[in-house]
Amino acid sequence: MTLPNELWLSIFEYLPSQSLRNVVLTSKSFHAIAIRLLYKHLILTSPTSFVTAYSALSSIRPSPRALLLGISPLVERTVEQLKEAVAIVSLTEADDWTPIPLNRQTNRYRFFQIKDVYQPRFLADATVYDNLLTQVTSFTSLRQLVFRGMLLPRDFHSILRDLPHLRDLAVVHCTVHFAGVYTDVDHTSLKLQSLTLLDIRAVFPSNDDDTNPRNPRTRLRMLARVPTIRTLTYDHTVWLHRVFTSSSPPPPLTALDVKFPIHKDRPRAPPGFISFLESLPSLRTLILRNHVPALSLSPSALPALCAISAPLSAISSICSGRKIVKLDIRDEVVLTPLYQAFVEVHSHLSRVQELSLFVGDWDDEVVLAIVVRFPNLTKLQVRYARGAPSEDTILGMGSRTLYPLAHLVSVHIFCIPLLPPPQSLLEARKRDDDTAYGAPGIGDSYFENMHDIDTVTDTLMDVIRSLQQQPFSQDISVDFMDEQEPRTSEPFDDYTRELIIAWNRTCPGLRTVQLHPGWVWRRADCVDHWAARPCESSIWGDVFG
Repeated sequence: MTLPNELWLSIFEYLPSQSLRNVVLTSKSFHAIAIRLLYKHLILTSPTSFVTAYSALSSIRPSPRALLLGISPLVERTVEQLKEAVAIVSLTEADDWTPIPLNRQTNRYRFFQIKDVYQPRFLADATVYDNLLTQVTSFTSLRQLVFRGMLLPRDFHSILRDLPHLRDLAVVHCTVHFAGVYTDVDHTSLKLQSLTLLDIRAVFPSNDDDTNPRNPRTRLRMLARVPTIRTLTYDHTVWLHRVFTSSSPPPPLTALDVKFPIHKDRPRAPPGFISFLESLPSLRTLILRNHVPALSLSPSALPALCAISAPLSAISSICSGRKIVKLDIRDEVVLTPLYQAFVEVHSHLSRVQELSLFVGDWDDEVVLAIVVRFPNLTKLQVRYARGAPSEDTILGMGSRTLYPLAHLVSVHIFCIPLLPPPQSLLEARKRDDDTAYGAPGIGDSYFENMHDIDTVTDTLMDVIRSLQQQPFSQDISVDFMDEQEPRTSEPFDDYTRELIIAWNRTCPGLRTVQLHPGWVWRRADCVDHWAARPCESSIWGDVFG
């Protein structure tokens, strides 16, 4: 009995990338089916790479589920984000670039000088850009779409309406196109579940009027009104909470992530933000990044909130009266105010099961204070920048400190390196706001963790060359990056293993211990042996993982 191609396609979707490559090489029939799945996650951030792969994409007709797009067109007006472009790429030859005349970069006095890495060096000509948008609209199976570091298309909103299965949309480090002919925007047909708008720029920032419906950035904000959205991420460049009113309330959000400006001297929250929070009865996870002033919420606000990540300044006001289960203190805390905050909200934090915090200077008493205040912990992460636990503290961590935590499963106590303070204003602007504030930054690592877009390796290019004989060049590596080779050697000695075994005697449920960034000791169950394994290098732990 011969299975239909649709059934094989469903089976192949469960295979990892390496197994898919083997299937592609099995037979012509399997190649025709599985080759489309190798393009399930596409990254197109360079016009040269798109031109190089265009013939293959046209012949294979992939049906990707996730797309990261970052290609900008050549435009007549001067756009701040495109001012560093040096050449135009045409469809005839990817390596035959047309230099951009210098007089296109002379009218910079209109713009505030901001240096960043999201200024493309190559732009697409009209033909390349039209083919790109045609290709994007043909990906009708897309569920995840990311626009990053580009000038948004003029028909951005119509592109979204052509993608019926789109559920996750992110626009980061992008410039909204200047308004042309005004058309009414209707997003009622969209089924978005997650929306991310970060670092949204306007062509003419001085004319960016929040109240003008013809303003492109205002029209972009209207996406937040899609009734199916459950996860919302935004920053101070859009302030999405402003689009909601009593007559147009927000959708029933379950997760909210807001990035505030760096400034520490802000005495109060942005206008409308507190009333916005109080209109979210279903919100379960709240992430507030950078300095946030105390939020005076009503006692009945956020009744479903159980997970919070915020700076210490906002912890007391948000946790009071709420059943918090997961708590992450994001900024570098001073121990005395930290202990005071623990005392203030002790009765409200007794249910906390997962705790993560960052102390600048290590203190041997910090873990003891945590054990006393949080008796129900299952996961604990303490990151520090200076100093280190004494040898006596490490030796007695299990028998003298952690033993009261009967449900403890995971412990992460490790030092993280901090970047030196920025030496200039431009250097400060290059960094993520969290990093400039003093706490470890989120940057692209945060974004990639939230939106896990897989990459297609050069092995795929070898398969395509052998089977399709398409003339790919090395430039394709810009969009299809190599997978990281797993590290197999264990960097720790038997002394560390015996130390963790000693912890485990007094904490029998312990299964994960991390004492160094990038490596973690794990055991599967009580009869398994402890082994050191590589882990994510990001300093943010498993509190929201």
